Amino acid sequence: MNPVDEFARLKAEIRRLQDRADVLRDGFLHPNARLRSNQFEITVKRARRRVFVKERLPEAVLSDPRYWEERESEVVTCRAIAGSQAAKDDIVLIE
Repeated sequence: MNPVDEFARLKAEIRRLQDRADVLRDGFLHPNARLRSNQFEITVKRARRRVFVKERLPEAVLSDPRYWEERESEVVTCRAIAGSQAAKDDIVLIE
């Protein structure tokens, strides 16, 4: 299989699996949800964490370039080519 096609299929499968995991996770958060099987057990805990809210900083700090830096990263995107079978299947993958 072409690595590009394999990548597209894997990304679609990951998205499908993540969507299903999200639905299951939401179910575990409901009262009286079944959280145990013969092989696994779900634990639900509430966690706290501190979050820095940069929007609350004074405008003088937000607009001062001394406090900012640029970073680069590689971004890989995948899209169906117009006229291909993938395009006909209406699958568009973006990472």
